[in-house]
Amino acid sequence: MSDICAASNFNLAWTTLIADECARSGIEHAVICPGSRSAPLAVAFARCAKIRTHIAHDERGGAFLALGIAKATRRPAVLIVTSGTAVANTLPAIVEARLTRTPLLVFSADRPPELLDCGANQAISQGQLLANAARWAISMPCPMPEIPAEYVLSTIDEAIARALGDAGAQGGGVHVNCAFREPLAPSEQDWPRAWLNSIARWMHSGQAAPWRSTIAALESEVEVDASLLITGRMPEPLRQSVDSWRGTLLADITSGVARQGTIGADLVLRACDHEGPCVALEDALRVEGIVCAGDAILSKRVAAWVARQDCSIEIFGAGDPRVDATHRAHAVHAAPVTFRAARTLKPHAGWKRALACVADASTTVLASERALCEPTAMAEVRDACAALPHGTLFYGSSMPIRDADFLAIAPPKGWCVGSNRGASGIDGLLETATGHAIATAEPVVAFVGDVSALHDLNSLQLASQVETPLVLVVLNNDGGGIFRYLPIAKHKDVFDRCFVTPHGRSFAPIAGAFGIAQDTPKSRNALASAMSKALRRGRTTVLEIHCAGESGEKVRARVALAARAALTLEFA
Repeated sequence: MSDICAASNFNLAWTTLIADECARSGIEHAVICPGSRSAPLAVAFARCAKIRTHIAHDERGGAFLALGIAKATRRPAVLIVTSGTAVANTLPAIVEARLTRTPLLVFSADRPPELLDCGANQAISQGQLLANAARWAISMPCPMPEIPAEYVLSTIDEAIARALGDAGAQGGGVHVNCAFREPLAPSEQDWPRAWLNSIARWMHSGQAAPWRSTIAALESEVEVDASLLITGRMPEPLRQSVDSWRGTLLADITSGVARQGTIGADLVLRACDHEGPCVALEDALRVEGIVCAGDAILSKRVAAWVARQDCSIEIFGAGDPRVDATHRAHAVHAAPVTFRAARTLKPHAGWKRALACVADASTTVLASERALCEPTAMAEVRDACAALPHGTLFYGSSMPIRDADFLAIAPPKGWCVGSNRGASGIDGLLETATGHAIATAEPVVAFVGDVSALHDLNSLQLASQVETPLVLVVLNNDGGGIFRYLPIAKHKDVFDRCFVTPHGRSFAPIAGAFGIAQDTPKSRNALASAMSKALRRGRTTVLEIHCAGESGEKVRARVALAARAALTLEFA
């Protein structure tokens, strides 16, 4: 670890303790945003050999980059920002971290107390600025010998434990606000080395162990006999326990167990809603009990169907935030669990047949469509990804993730799924996908809409530095296509200008300005070829697909119609 005794001044000794304790706790990535007041933190982390540092020019993008790294690794990533509005710019990522229980550490620099509330430059009340979204927020005092060194170490240990959810509550973002007086640069200034005497056992630990360990709650095994298990995004142990589930899964596209035979529930239920109920199908889908596991699911139809069932509903993996939007649960289990299938557990016959029907119908329609639009582009890209054994499909909020879930476009075998569905924001998507690529060093393919891309253009600078295949598929339908499916679409006087918000921009030339490879395929064959090249390229590629909104709507309608016809025949 670092030679703390060789620190050039007391500020750097203090921050070196912070960086080393992070490294001893298994943290491997830190994102540094430039700033003056944060120099002691930046220098300490940049000089820590065990932590890989990444530079982000803006704090919002840097926060989402760290979020993506943390989502991919399930370990905390560190973000370092300076004082003032820099801290406020991290809020969107902290919100997403809380709602997805993603461990994220934000270290912000601050002015000392004598420079607050007195008109000093770049000084705001920032200690509790993120408190409503963060899992924990603490303001550390200015470094001074009167504060024992073990306070620094135990505070960092607590921050990491709270970020991970090992401290008795759910994980998420943690804000550590660090005040500094001059000198901020690592200039030479004598300081009392005897300050380190009280942490001798830490300094001389042969295994470089952290000062304090936090023991997380142990997982318990639960026997499940419900014929229907509805899964959102799950912690890894729980996901593994249902990976080969012999019952029936209704899997959200983000669940980690989405594949042929588990996805398509929204398409099934859409058939029930179309032109009056299909009585035979509805009867076949009835259940005696439902178990819901993990985070909230994407489909409103599935949630509404669950709310209508007159049966026992148990929820596992809830807590803060709670996952019970229908308010119909009979029991909620917040502690970590894994599942064991009861001996009597059998698949749900009706749902098993229905999911198979709609998956086949959707696959057939998407394969036969020659037009290049959002649904067919996603299917084509997915097929291209199947040539590689591992990678991550990252779905942007709004239409891309809804298309994947509704159209039952399962990820290829061996591929993971990423998203920012905690708060379902359309900002920070390019940065989060970039974080996944940096953390995994494996191919990442991200589907983002054009409005999302407009949010994040400056973060193409981050993407340009990736040294692994990162394919940003921009589905450009010139505005917010999702609004066409909402009631506001009927109000033509304001609809286009205020909601669709057409922009008339192309993104491939902008990507080129950042030194990023780009292509604009005009056909499915051209897209397949472009994807093949992009996945072999050891850096970032932007593939821009210009989509007419009407084409996508027609394909979705044809898939729904084919699924209903197949279900009607199957359950006649």
